[in-house]
Amino acid sequence: VLGVFSYIIIGYIIKKLNIIPNAVTKKFDYLSFNVLLPIALIVNFWLIKFPNVVIYNLIFAFFGAGIIVFIIGFFIGKKLYQFKTDDSALFGLGACFGNSVAFGIPLMYSILGPVNAMPYMILVLFHGIIHFTYTTLIIENYRNRDQSNIIKIMKTIIGLTKNIVLFGMFIGLFLNYTETPFPETLQNILKPIAKIALPTVLISLGIALGGFKIAQDISYSVVLTGLKNFIHPLIAFILAKYILLMSPLLVFIVTMAAALPSGSQTYYFSYRYNSLKNIISANVVVSTFISFFTLSFLLLVLPY
Repeated sequence: VLGVFSYIIIGYIIKKLNIIPNAVTKKFDYLSFNVLLPIALIVNFWLIKFPNVVIYNLIFAFFGAGIIVFIIGFFIGKKLYQFKTDDSALFGLGACFGNSVAFGIPLMYSILGPVNAMPYMILVLFHGIIHFTYTTLIIENYRNRDQSNIIKIMKTIIGLTKNIVLFGMFIGLFLNYTETPFPETLQNILKPIAKIALPTVLISLGIALGGFKIAQDISYSVVLTGLKNFIHPLIAFILAKYILLMSPLLVFIVTMAAALPSGSQTYYFSYRYNSLKNIISANVVVSTFISFFTLSFLLLVLPY
C-alpha cells in the first residue's frame, strides 16, 4: 500500500509546489490515461490465462454492495440535505464509485500479481458500465423529462463508448479469446511500456488530487467517506463471505475493491453535469487519505 501511495504523494507534491507547468501535467495525464494505461491493459488481457471464477457471485457481491451504498447516499442527499434528484444521484455515486483504475489496478497487481488479480479486472470491466449507466439515466431523466427515453439511452451509450479504459480491456479480451499470437518483437516493445504505465497513472492521480480543494464542504465529505471507506467494504464483505460463501481470495478482492477510495472520475462526472463539484472534489481527497489506513488494515486482517 505504501508503495502505491508513494507515487500518488509524488504527484500531489508536484502539483502543490507548481514545479511543472499545467500544460506539461495535462500532456502527462493524457499520455498516462489515454496511451500508456490502455497499452498495459491490452498486453495484460492478451497474455493472461483466466482463472476459473464464478462470475455471477463475484459481480453480485461487489455491485450489490455498491448499489446498496448508492441508494443510502442518494436518500441521505435527498432527505437529509434536501438536494435535487440529479445532485442526490451524484452524492450517491460519490459514496459507491471507487478509484478502480488509477488506484485499484496498481494496488491489486502489486499485492496479487497479474493472474490472481484477474477477478478484480472483471470488476473493473463492469465498474464504469454499471455505476455510470444508472447514474446517468437518473440525471438525464430528471434534467430532460420532456425528451424520449430512446434519446436519453443513446446519450448514455455514446458516453460509455468514449471510455478508453474499457476500450483497452475489450481489445485485449478479443485478442485473448481469438487466441491471436502475440509476436515476440511486439512483446519486447509493449511489455516495458506496460510496466511504466501504472506508476505514471498513480502520479497523474496525485497531480489531480493536488488540484482539489477540501477547505469547503468538509462535513459532506465525512459522510461520503464514511459510506465509501467503511460501509461499502463492510456490506461487500458480509455478502461475499457469509451469504455467497466465496473463497478467501475472492472475499479479499471484493472487500478490497469496495474499500478503494472515491474515484477521481466522480469529480469529472460532477464537472460534466455541473453538480456538487466542491463536495465531490473534497470527498476524493479525504477518502483517498483515509484509505491508506483502511486498506492497510484490511491487508493485515484478510487472508488471500
